[in-house]
Amino acid sequence: MEDAVSPVIGTILLVALTVVLVGIIGAVLMGFGMAEPAPILGIAIGSQGNIITVTHLNGAELPAGSYKILVDGVDKTAAFGGTRDFGPGITLRWDSGTEKVGTVSVVYTSDKGVSTLIAEKRIGKAGSGGGGFEDRYTIIDGQKKQWAEFLDQVLASPRGLPFGNGNVYIDNGEYWVAYYGKYMSIENASSRPTIQNYVDARPLEYIFMKIDMSNKIFTEGDITTFDQPWRSPPYPVRGSLYEYGGFLYICQNAGSTESGWTISRDPNSGDWLKIALINS
Repeated sequence: MEDAVSPVIGTILLVALTVVLVGIIGAVLMGFGMAEPAPILGIAIGSQGNIITVTHLNGAELPAGSYKILVDGVDKTAAFGGTRDFGPGITLRWDSGTEKVGTVSVVYTSDKGVSTLIAEKRIGKAGSGGGGFEDRYTIIDGQKKQWAEFLDQVLASPRGLPFGNGNVYIDNGEYWVAYYGKYMSIENASSRPTIQNYVDARPLEYIFMKIDMSNKIFTEGDITTFDQPWRSPPYPVRGSLYEYGGFLYICQNAGSTESGWTISRDPNSGDWLKIALINS
């Protein structure tokens, strides 16, 4: 009988010891703190011109205060309107204006203070500081347009919208001037192209002129009188900029690099579009 009882007692003792060890190990792990799993969700980060977007595609909702949107490490959550619960179908937007935008990150912080990077994208938008267009000029009131917002308006319209003669569109940190009589359909806007892609797909159409500050900017010093040719080459061509009388104009006609007569010296002629004031 004694030989038969001993294995039973041993088994009971072994089970008891195992329970005790599990309890001790659990207590130790709890003491160190277990990593809390991050919520499972999909987030898309994008940009259209100066507008940076963060869209919740699917998955868990992030309560207000549990997430931050960082731009190059700087907290921009409030600027994005991120002081609300962030759930599927919601898009948060920030107009970066002339600010440089490198990397946009979304970070979740649990109730225990554990932070997890849940989305990140390199935008790479240059700022306009250090001699940028809007440091030097002020776009005429009513002519400044954000490309992303224009696409939204086209998609919400019955049949599309005109670009507007002389309107200055800002897209991905670049400035483009629209020709007169041009129009965008809902079909063309549906893919939300950049202006560069839109222009590249239509090489035979004159739709936009890109503002290039690296080229010569003509001034009153480049002319004698309106009835005399430009003083010396290079001569204005399509896209050339001309400062006159406190305003900035852009040339909308072809011109000629060989002739100082082709493009008028008078900024009020049909060769030029007034687009901005020169900052004092």
